[in-house]
Formats: sequence, C-alpha cells, structure tokens
Amino acid sequence: MTSKVCGSTITSAVIALCLCALSSSASAEDIGKTTSLQIGPSRLAYVRLYCTPDHESHFAELTADLAKQNFAPPAAPIYISPSQPASSVFFAGFEAHWGAADLVNHLYHPTPAVQLLTVVQGVFSITTTDGASRQLHAGDVVHLEDVAPCKGHITVVGDTTGFLVFAR
Repeated sequence: MTSKVCGSTITSAVIALCLCALSSSASAEDIGKTTSLQIGPSRLAYVRLYCTPDHESHFAELTADLAKQNFAPPAAPIYISPSQPASSVFFAGFEAHWGAADLVNHLYHPTPAVQLLTVVQGVFSITTTDGASRQLHAGDVVHLEDVAPCKGHITVVGDTTGFLVFAR
C-alpha cells in the first residue's frame, strides 16, 4: 500500500512539474519563454521531440487544454489535463558538461522509450538532427518520442550538475 501511495505521490509531482512548463517558439531559444498559447491557466504549451519517417528528429510545439476540476477537495478547483498512463518515474543526475563530446562528434542517440522529461536542476541543451537546439531550465518539460530507429538527439549539460525526472 505504501508503495502505491508513494508512486501516486511521485506521479502527481511529475504532473505538477509538467503544469509549470513553458515552451520555446524557435530553435536556440530557452523553453522557459512564454508562447502566445499560454494565455491563462486553462492552456499549456510544451515541447515535443519527435521523429519523421526519414529517421530525423525535430521539435514541435504542443498545447494541452486543461479543464477546471475539483482535484483535491476541499481545496479550490484547479485546471487539469486528461490523465495519461505512466508506469515508472525516476530521477537522473548528470555531471557538468555531460554530452559535450557527443555534440563535438555529432553522436546522436534516440530516447530509450517514449517519456516525459522535466528539468529539476541545472541547464540542459538538446539538439535535433535537423540542427535545431533548445535550452532547458528547471521546470521545463519535453515529451521525448524519438525512439529507434530514429537517429535521435544530443543532450548536453551546462556548467553545473543537472537533474532530470523522467515519467514513462
């Protein structure tokens, strides 16, 4: 029972982090810059990293429409997206400059599974095979879909240790 409660608490935390995400509207921009789609609490724009049939990776903007619900009465209603299944949630730590050599050598890798990533601490940059690059900061969310046989992406950590939480 405790593991189910703990798992549900972690899943709720991941969903809450996702609700805090902001997205970028152009390559090489910070995802943390607000787009015109984020007008109020009922719409959330975030980033998708996906693969096309030619196995190249690209960024796209997604929008989640949120509906007001009684999520945790007696607290006031909040805006919630439709539920999505997740079977595992885990944290990952990265040393400063992790992935920098991959960027120099153009060593792309696909994501091992379709998953959401949320930056907890540090600065990360992700580069797609089409040459677009996004910089991620704490609270930013990306839906990773570039699984094999996609060529994937390159992730580089900034000047300090970075931490991510993944939900699959």
